[in-house]
Amino acid sequence: MIEKGSEIVLDGNAAAGALQDFFVPEITIAQIQCDACDSMAAIGALHLYAASMGVVLRCTHCDSIVMRSVHTPHGRWLEMGARFLKF
Repeated sequence: MIEKGSEIVLDGNAAAGALQDFFVPEITIAQIQCDACDSMAAIGALHLYAASMGVVLRCTHCDSIVMRSVHTPHGRWLEMGARFLKF
């Protein structure tokens, strides 16, 4: 723990409870805004392009990549081309 003025600085482990609220709910009903065209949609409504290496989710309006997910021997990777994800 580090004190910086009136703030207490902790490591990322202290955020586990707050971040769990984002990653536990049903993801398919979360709203996502496309970074390319600003359209909003539920993740479950996006177009899925699946391959053995992972998944690519594309915007239904402009076909831009909104989310990519891959599982490798080195970990699970998630890349988002979105302005935000709202649960």
